[in-house]
Amino acid sequence: STGGGAFMNADTRASIKAAGVSLWLDADLETLWQRVIKRDNRPFLKTENPKQTLENLMQARYPTYALADLSVKSRDVKKDVVAAEVIAAVASLAGENGHE
Repeated sequence: STGGGAFMNADTRASIKAAGVSLWLDADLETLWQRVIKRDNRPFLKTENPKQTLENLMQARYPTYALADLSVKSRDVKKDVVAAEVIAAVASLAGENGHE
């Protein structure tokens, strides 16, 4: 697991690609906003308009995040649902590569 900014680094992406599988938990603005407002530990969001800052970060980062090997939609559902979808996505990739 990496932080949001780590995958933006080309060397980090290359290392992940060489040694593993990248998976993007893709969430929309409202989902992320509801999550981040619960904590005060997001230095990038200590701005005059944190929701706009979050949206700007998403616009800048999502094209790079889309380079991940897999993507699963993260949303307001039980964690078990998204976890099962992650497992299915990884299993599907393994099946495609003959590693069942």
